[in-house]
Amino acid sequence: MLKASHCLKSQLTIALLTCLGASATAHADGGVRLYGLIDTYIGSIKPSGTAQSSWQLDNGGETTPFWGMSGEEDLGGGLSTVFALESFFRSDTGESGRGPTDSFFARSAYVGLSSDKFGELRLGRNSTPLLYLTTLFNPFAGSTRFSPLNVQNWTPSFGRLIHGDTGWSNAARYISPTMAGFSVQFIYGLGEAANNNGTNNLGGFIRYQGGPLDVAVGGNHTKVGTAITASEPSQKVLFAGASYDFKVLKLFGTFNMTKNELSELRTFTYQAGVSAPLGPGQLNASYVWTKNDRRTLADFNRTTAGIGYSYNFSKRTDVYANYLYDKLTTAATGNTFGVGLRHKF
Repeated sequence: MLKASHCLKSQLTIALLTCLGASATAHADGGVRLYGLIDTYIGSIKPSGTAQSSWQLDNGGETTPFWGMSGEEDLGGGLSTVFALESFFRSDTGESGRGPTDSFFARSAYVGLSSDKFGELRLGRNSTPLLYLTTLFNPFAGSTRFSPLNVQNWTPSFGRLIHGDTGWSNAARYISPTMAGFSVQFIYGLGEAANNNGTNNLGGFIRYQGGPLDVAVGGNHTKVGTAITASEPSQKVLFAGASYDFKVLKLFGTFNMTKNELSELRTFTYQAGVSAPLGPGQLNASYVWTKNDRRTLADFNRTTAGIGYSYNFSKRTDVYANYLYDKLTTAATGNTFGVGLRHKF
């Protein structure tokens, strides 16, 4: 068994090195590029209601580490073939994936067609438009460690409100061109088997961009994925977000509602946030409040607030420090803080 495992690892290593070699060769022709990001932090994590804090040297304080390769081929007439293969990894341990259940290319693995006039269609594993919105209208962007909005929506230890993974397999994603400031995105997941509850997973949004104003409304209908169980087979999510850039500062506001269809649990989440350039970096702050409506059980609320600063050493390297306050109405206060280093390549 050990010998078979060693052979499998050797084959995977050879395949990966072959891909990387091919990427380096093609990159010289401008067809394929290799890229990624490393983010590691040290800090103390304590959500509200947790018995004690946990000191960690962990990955993904601001952005989940990943590497990837992507490319395109010009087919003429404004049409191109596009592809991307992207893999998460844990920079604190060197292991692949965000966790042991991730596939090798869990961030994305798609091939598609892109048109100047008609937009882009991607087939395979795709990140969801809802993830895009929770990152776009957020001073802490995609952080699932220190963003008040994202820890409530996506992080299990903070109560995770949104069901389903941030990426969907067996999915088609459409990204429209922007016309008169308007654009749309849609994603549709297929079950690939009879009676599979992954069939008809649907998400999307409509967005308007006009000068400093950015507004979008979207949502998900999810029937399979992380947090979906027999007692909670499906969930609907509505999300609305807006931002306004004054140059000296940028304001953010969001609202999202979730409804678990069997238990009729509903949550209502509101965010107010701000980011501002400060010296060679950026100051970020966000306040999030959620009401949990449990119908037959007592309701409870959650308040999460965060502040942080990122200092840019260069265009590709920054150091950051963040603090997060978390309070359930039914539990004691939690305090989380950390300092980390992030590098893009």
